Amino acid sequence: MVVGSKILQRPTIFQQALSALKTNGFILSREDLEFNENSTKLNNIDILTTYNTDTEKIILFRQSKTKNTTNKVIHVSNKDEDFGWLERLQEAAKNDEHTILYCQDEEENGLMGLFNCIRKEPGGMNTKCVLTFGNVPPFSQSEPFYERQLRKNMAVNVYKNGRWGTYRHLLMNNVEDVESEHFYANPLTRGDLSTIRWMEGELRLNSILPPGKTIVQIYYSPMNFRDVMTASGRISADVITMDRTKQECVQGFEFVGRDMRGRRVMGMMDRKALSTLVAADQYMLWSIPDHWTMEEAGTIPIVYTTVLFAFIQLGKIRRGESVLIHSGTGGVGQAAINIALSYGCEIFTTVGNSEKKQLLKKLFPKLKESHIGCSRDITFEEMVKKKTRGRGVDLVLNSLADDKLIASVRCLAPGGRFLEIGKFDLAKDSQLALMFLEGERSFHSVMMDLVMDSGTDVKKIVSDIFNQALRSGAVKPLNTTVFSMNEMEQAFRFMASGRHTGKVMIKIRDEEPEKIVLPKVTTFKGLPRYYCDSERSYVIVGGLGGFGLELADWLVLRGARRLILNSRNGVQNGYQSYRMRIWKSYGTLLKISTADVTTEEGCNQLISEAEEMGPVGGIFNLAVVLADSLLENQTKSSFEDSFNPKAVATKHLDVVTRRRCPLLRDFVVFSSVVCGRGNTGQTNYGMANSIMERICEKRKKDGFPGLAIEWGAVGDVGLVANMQELHTEIEIGGTLQQRINSCLQVMDSFLRQKESAIVSSIVVAEKKSGSGGADNIVDAVANILGIKKQTVSAHATLAEIGMDSMTAVEIKQTLEREFEVFLTAQDIRNLTLTRLQEIQSSGETTQLTSLDPHEPAGFQLVLRYIGDEASCKIPIVRLASLVEDESDAPLVFCFPGIEGFASTLKPMAAYLKAKVYGVQFCYDHPTSGHEDMVKEAITKIERIIKPNQPLHIITYSWGTTIGLDTMSCMEEKGYKGTLTCIDGSPELNSKMCQQELTTDTEEEFETILLCHFMALYMPYEIVKRNKEAMLTASNLQDRITVLIQASKGATSFSEEYLRASASAVYYRVKQVMSYEPKFKKIQSPARLCKPSRTLMNNLTEDYGLSEICNNFLGVSYFDGNHVSMLENIKLAESVNEFLGLN
Repeated sequence: MVVGSKILQRPTIFQQALSALKTNGFILSREDLEFNENSTKLNNIDILTTYNTDTEKIILFRQSKTKNTTNKVIHVSNKDEDFGWLERLQEAAKNDEHTILYCQDEEENGLMGLFNCIRKEPGGMNTKCVLTFGNVPPFSQSEPFYERQLRKNMAVNVYKNGRWGTYRHLLMNNVEDVESEHFYANPLTRGDLSTIRWMEGELRLNSILPPGKTIVQIYYSPMNFRDVMTASGRISADVITMDRTKQECVQGFEFVGRDMRGRRVMGMMDRKALSTLVAADQYMLWSIPDHWTMEEAGTIPIVYTTVLFAFIQLGKIRRGESVLIHSGTGGVGQAAINIALSYGCEIFTTVGNSEKKQLLKKLFPKLKESHIGCSRDITFEEMVKKKTRGRGVDLVLNSLADDKLIASVRCLAPGGRFLEIGKFDLAKDSQLALMFLEGERSFHSVMMDLVMDSGTDVKKIVSDIFNQALRSGAVKPLNTTVFSMNEMEQAFRFMASGRHTGKVMIKIRDEEPEKIVLPKVTTFKGLPRYYCDSERSYVIVGGLGGFGLELADWLVLRGARRLILNSRNGVQNGYQSYRMRIWKSYGTLLKISTADVTTEEGCNQLISEAEEMGPVGGIFNLAVVLADSLLENQTKSSFEDSFNPKAVATKHLDVVTRRRCPLLRDFVVFSSVVCGRGNTGQTNYGMANSIMERICEKRKKDGFPGLAIEWGAVGDVGLVANMQELHTEIEIGGTLQQRINSCLQVMDSFLRQKESAIVSSIVVAEKKSGSGGADNIVDAVANILGIKKQTVSAHATLAEIGMDSMTAVEIKQTLEREFEVFLTAQDIRNLTLTRLQEIQSSGETTQLTSLDPHEPAGFQLVLRYIGDEASCKIPIVRLASLVEDESDAPLVFCFPGIEGFASTLKPMAAYLKAKVYGVQFCYDHPTSGHEDMVKEAITKIERIIKPNQPLHIITYSWGTTIGLDTMSCMEEKGYKGTLTCIDGSPELNSKMCQQELTTDTEEEFETILLCHFMALYMPYEIVKRNKEAMLTASNLQDRITVLIQASKGATSFSEEYLRASASAVYYRVKQVMSYEPKFKKIQSPARLCKPSRTLMNNLTEDYGLSEICNNFLGVSYFDGNHVSMLENIKLAESVNEFLGLN
């Protein structure tokens, strides 16, 4: 192809372009928008297509052929039920003939799928296809209508809607926001607050609800800290509810609005209250007093019901008792103080800072300043004990975690009641010693979300308690911070920061001045979402296959309660029965049908069975039979096998549903990328899918629902997964396998879009920004820091404008994941917004070690192995090598990395022609200093080496620091030999740790290091969940205790081993960061072996080794990184050569 500008307007350039083309080559010319290609006098070209952009016209053309070549013509028709064309096609392919496949005016043909697969087979490039619709002449190569088109020598020629064209895959437009009465807020990706969106809900003002429920139009949706914890991923959805049908959205717990009679009401529900409409429980609904605004009422329901239920029902509060209330300026805290004051209690409370203390004194003048403590540490315990003369308090209302929870328990007086409203320690199953509850103390968990799932008796108790307090005047509105609907992310981040007091609320609509008025019907905009009608039936053909079971589950979670699964053989295994039992537990009616959908009678039977359950709302055809082989080996039988469950069944379902299913909303067939892109050996399968696609096109044109979805290979369920079990590699059209989750995630978009009858989902490497929706680096970083870039200096470093060690980690991960920018921790600390803008503008990527952004780097490569508990006490081990123990080969002593285990050096040792010993630094004495470890190493070596034997030492990574000192000491004892340093030196080890682990405080340093350690054997989500708890622990050992508690049940390591190994890593890192060599210069020949992808780029080439080794011989490079270079056999060969062993 030749590409140029204004080629058609420049004759000389035009001729040069033509002469440069190969046979059948193309020219792409970028012309002015005003250019008229039909007016050109260049008659020896064929214009294939034109495309207008906003600024130019793009024209694709080629040189005209003087004469068409004679091709063999084969008519491929669906009307030929004997597939008579197949033998003629096989004969043409066998003889390598140029062939034209054509089909004329058949709306339900499968030519495109057949042709795409033929083109992938040997000799397939000699084939062309012609597909015509409408009033056109009968096909003939000599007919001028076709002769002109064939002269263009195009592979695909489709005549439709009065013009020639082709089929193309186009990127689907983003599904437009829809208007509806009901939307709810939810994160698209749990753990990423920037993905919170308003999503279409299933309710309508005229929705028919079960008894005891009523529609409420929301005016204000208050937020609770539980919403932040679940949206950020710190608490999983199953902590809130074990019901899978409810886990998709657990945001929102309370609401304020008007019911269907226009009355102002406030209420609570178990989930989905962060919404525009709710189906409210009448037992959890209360009228708003006339003297309150709706905004004021929004501060009431959950905080006061929580406090009242805790104090009165569980805590049995009595007048004059003493109460400890944590986080006094929060919503629950203020409500608790109001209720406690109404009972005349002595109140102790805590706050996070001095500003909140002043606010509390202003809000509640009756509070004593001496009774207000700090919630950031455990000093409140001393305050309580001192003011109560050691007795403690009668009630504790606790929302704090970890050590502060334990300190709060210790504040209980004999007979005291501990009321726990937090979920963090409950979710991670923190331990509480029973000795804390002696003296008739009791522990109560207050979980209002469980009250929502309780019976009417419990709800009536809560409602009666609340109404009584409301009438007594003890319930008073709190202060508020209000955000609009389009400020959802800001609201969540504001609440997560802990800067709020009182309640944070989302305003949905303006309140009217009238106390009772029917609100006007209001629609909102948000992301479309597919829902099933619980009164209609949904049919899945092939519903018991791998994909079928997953689709059925998805439909059930979207509201389907009447399912009919069609299968040739019925239920065949326990897994199918298990899934069906789960759906039935959700109240789903299920029926298994074995009706033969390859006949019209069978389809009528299937629809009749479905109509017995309810009007048919959706039909999904997932059935498939594969009979793969090259075209030359295909038969009529193999085509029929593929056609029957797909083309034939879909045709019959089309006919039957047009006649019998007036309420049908979805007619969906699962096609394949094989049809759209072709695949070797699947001509029958491609053609069958293509027929289904044409049927869906015809249905859509006729005003009926119809959708064909071309899926790529699904790797974890279904046929592809089964083939992989048989070690069959699947690759289709150059596309990658996708997971079933990725398929289900796009179903909303596919089913709700109205433009196309055919859509496709394949795995593509398309980058999408995930940080606050930011599409540039500056906005992404500003979003993480919670700043507006206009309000800070563009030349201030990130550290100067508020970045701490925790946000530095998030920024580093975001830059790598979203923008492929790889910076060290120190580089990030020194970044400015100006520098970020420069990186963005230039497309620059700063790389540390690898072209692969997913490859571990820096400290991740240094600390990568926790060791083997079984061998942790062996001081020195013999590593397998190329020589036997009995040989007189030289001795080599290896010093391992920071984990202290020699097993990491096994790949290299296996190819050494020496007796290799690994000097191990176990965890018996985790606090051992540098000098102690050097002495220990010398003792271990002297037990093996003889006085006159050469001493060969190989050091790796952290072990280089110990190995160099050991070599110097051994030289003083008279030993001589060689020193090989593998990607390590005091300078490298020290600077790398300083760069990657430098923090503002010792607490942050210990936390980040322990998170690195924990990530060696635990999923990152668990590490992330426990990071805050480790940071707030009082010292290193307490932080390690948090680590151990989080590891219970998830690792085979003992608690003692985890504590010793974590402590050892900490002390070794601390020592190496401050280490400076003080030993005598090494005299033995020394060399450095470095990987091609180094840990750091800003050091001298020899890592400073030439300064401490008198006989330094130089640096050698080996392909790999800090870890993978050990597996490079060339490294072992180089060591053998250095030791003179070749």
